[in-house]
Amino acid sequence: MNIKGLFKNNETVLTDGAMGTYFSELTGVDHSACETYNIIKPELIKQIHNKYISAGARIIRTNTFSANTFSLGLPREEISRIITKGYEIAAECANGNAVVCANIGGIYDNRHTSEEIIKEYKFTADTFISAGAKTFIFETLPSLETVMPAIDYILSIKPDAEIITSFTVLPDGRTRSGLSVPMLIKSIEQNKAKLTMVGFNCGCGALQMFKHAVPFFSYIKQNTDLYTIVMPNAGYPSVENNRTVFTSTPAYFAEQTARFIPYGVSAIGGCCGTNPKFIKLLGKLLDKCEESEKKSADINYPVHIKAPSASILAEKKFILAAELDPPNTSDLTKLIRSAEMLKESGVDIITVSDSPLGHAKMDSVICSARIKRDTGIDTLPHICCRDKNLNALRSVLLGAHSEGIRSVLAVTGDHIAENDRGIVKPVFNVDSTHLMKLISQMNDDLFCDSPIIIGGAFDPAPEKAKFSLNRLDKKIKNGASFILTQPVFSEEAAEITDMARDKGIKVLIGIMPMVGYRNANFMKNEVPGMNIPQELVERFDINMTRDEAAETGIEIAVDIAMRMKPHADGFYFITPFNRAEIISEIIKRLNI
Repeated sequence: MNIKGLFKNNETVLTDGAMGTYFSELTGVDHSACETYNIIKPELIKQIHNKYISAGARIIRTNTFSANTFSLGLPREEISRIITKGYEIAAECANGNAVVCANIGGIYDNRHTSEEIIKEYKFTADTFISAGAKTFIFETLPSLETVMPAIDYILSIKPDAEIITSFTVLPDGRTRSGLSVPMLIKSIEQNKAKLTMVGFNCGCGALQMFKHAVPFFSYIKQNTDLYTIVMPNAGYPSVENNRTVFTSTPAYFAEQTARFIPYGVSAIGGCCGTNPKFIKLLGKLLDKCEESEKKSADINYPVHIKAPSASILAEKKFILAAELDPPNTSDLTKLIRSAEMLKESGVDIITVSDSPLGHAKMDSVICSARIKRDTGIDTLPHICCRDKNLNALRSVLLGAHSEGIRSVLAVTGDHIAENDRGIVKPVFNVDSTHLMKLISQMNDDLFCDSPIIIGGAFDPAPEKAKFSLNRLDKKIKNGASFILTQPVFSEEAAEITDMARDKGIKVLIGIMPMVGYRNANFMKNEVPGMNIPQELVERFDINMTRDEAAETGIEIAVDIAMRMKPHADGFYFITPFNRAEIISEIIKRLNI
């Protein structure tokens, strides 16, 4: 039996309910060990499948959601045994009376490269296909593109395979990666020829899922040939004594989930917190639903037309940006004074770093908003991924937009120093390219009336050219329209910046004045990415006065800037120790 055969009569059918939470309910064992019980205690997994089938389920999912080497931390040989046995158990229980879906959970592991994750998907797919799988389900997804490499691989080997994709939408109507339902529809439309069934599971209960899923199902039904599926949680979970608890009753779950039936959903079932009692009660309500009760929902998805960016960085002019370092106190008096001086000198936009080198300083967005309010100059906060997860990054971007900030520099962030001994823990939920993609998604949806222009960092060192340019391609693909380079100290970088500009991106070349002998040596020897020629360091003398050293640094910076100007769309001045007067003097001598 397959999915298409199951729906010949265009009826709504039941799926199973949760495997992991029901497993924990029965055993008291954490659900993270669930998949290993395919080997440890297969009769228990068989019992769970059979109870769901007895409750009326005609679609069941194999006990393999987390069966990959990354999630379970087991060697491939052991994972292969778990997957194969999991499929065999489900197929034996189904016995031709239910469709068995090979369950491949999404792999979201920032410790591994995308290439390593794709290889893991291929290994998992190969194992399922060898076991005889024909129908595959990818559930609890934040987006479609995260699993498209796996889907493409399965279809390249088994063109007649049936593919089910089920997304997790939170109560606010967005996935964990920030996609709205209309954006999901857009990605499904682009790949509908490869899919068999689409829908929602997990994330929230039926009541909250209803308002987002029903218009989605109506759109899918009217505009595609795809089947639809919905599997809500048993309400929203709480944690009691370190255990996840769902308080919804089977009767309440069944009543709320049955509301989907009149809207023509193809399959309904349950996710976290549900068990066979929930599915059995849902089946009874399904039997009572008459064909005359079928309804359709209004589809009121807005059509977003993106407006031009209001950022000065979007203008076709030579841009002067100057970076200020936020304080490690709450006093912004000196920083505001420096920003005012830079504005008077002709600087177009102030950039604010985000806790460089992993040392805590005032939040870059809050600092940027204050500078913008107090001085009226545009600001460009750096937002790094080291300290914030995806939720926090979205929150920061919402706040930045509300403050009128329309330019952001997305950076991965410096690593935490090893001597912190784990007291300060990095997050790195995403890297800079994924943050750029998040901002692009928000521009297409939330910020379409006034989008945020996205920038990235770029290292023009000749020895890193291939890596930097390949990385730049990814940044451009994810929405970057300008870059700030690492500080340049020689003309060797000119050819690389020209290659970057040829890609159609605005390049602001970094100019960082040195202000003394010790400062020059420190930057050369202790700061990563500073390729300072020794002859420039030797222009400083340890016995120079403060003014003499500053003058030498200004002369060097002006000389470098004059030589690099033909290769730039602007300059990005890194203000040494927030000494704005030095940048002001450089701009004056450049006469830009």
